[in-house]
Amino acid sequence: MEKDTTRNIRLGIFVLAGTAFLIASLYMIGNKRNLFSNTFSIVGNFHTVNGLMPGNNVRFSGINVGTVQSVNILNDSSITVIMIIEEKYHPFIKKNSEAAIGTDGLMGNKLVNISMVKGQSAAVDDGDLIKTLQPIETDDMIRTLALTNDNIKIITENLKRITMKIDNSNSLWGLLSDTIVAENLRQAIVSIRMTGERSALVVGDLRGIAADIKSGKGPIGALITDTAMTGKIRQSVVSIQLLSDKMAIVTGDIGTLTTQVKSGQGTVGTLMMDTTFVGNLNQSILNLKSGTQKFDEDMEALKGSFLLKRYFRKQEKKNQGK
Repeated sequence: MEKDTTRNIRLGIFVLAGTAFLIASLYMIGNKRNLFSNTFSIVGNFHTVNGLMPGNNVRFSGINVGTVQSVNILNDSSITVIMIIEEKYHPFIKKNSEAAIGTDGLMGNKLVNISMVKGQSAAVDDGDLIKTLQPIETDDMIRTLALTNDNIKIITENLKRITMKIDNSNSLWGLLSDTIVAENLRQAIVSIRMTGERSALVVGDLRGIAADIKSGKGPIGALITDTAMTGKIRQSVVSIQLLSDKMAIVTGDIGTLTTQVKSGQGTVGTLMMDTTFVGNLNQSILNLKSGTQKFDEDMEALKGSFLLKRYFRKQEKKNQGK
């Protein structure tokens, strides 16, 4: 009988201990999954989750604030992740926050990192969809590192080959160790520097000339900035234009007169273009010359006449006396 009592007591203690352990385990699991605290949910759509599973942690600025409730495939290019967050962190998570999938340590479990974004924004509401960032694929990183290693290997081999060629090239070593070449190079650099300084001086002088012209100094500055001279030049241009107009009118009149003369109009046109008039004029001159010759002959005949002979002699004596 005493043995049965001792056995029952031990059994009762074992049952009580097991029950306490079960309750503690359920509490710890529920606390981890936020089953016994006020929570709210937010949603993020990812292209890939890299092994993220329900129950993984959700961190905000490095602090565990909740867990992943579910991971569901929405379509062939989007995966929906629902996160359960403790209510006490509600005021700190804004609508413009960004979620990204990361790793707990170097090779730990996957988790969701929520980061703040600068700028004013209201706190998220229950069930809000927040912006997500594309996670960095470990496989992609490894492939990139492998490609980088291959490129570094090729570059190293090329540098080794170039170094060997330089080491075996006496002419290149002679060029590098030649002090005359170094001195010539130094003089060339000095010449280039002097040329640059002179160019700077020329540019400065040109800048000063431009400033003087803008301020109205010198003939060019006065010509550009003097409004009175500008008015005189404008008047001169107007006068030249008026003179050109008058010359055009005169030229037109001369052209009209020339056209009339060529067409035989007017006295001058008749004189120059009428061939009949010219013939008559020539005939008149010939007749006048012939009449003059006959008049001379008549006068000679009158001198021999006895009636006038005495008169002409008196005239000759008088002329000789003078």
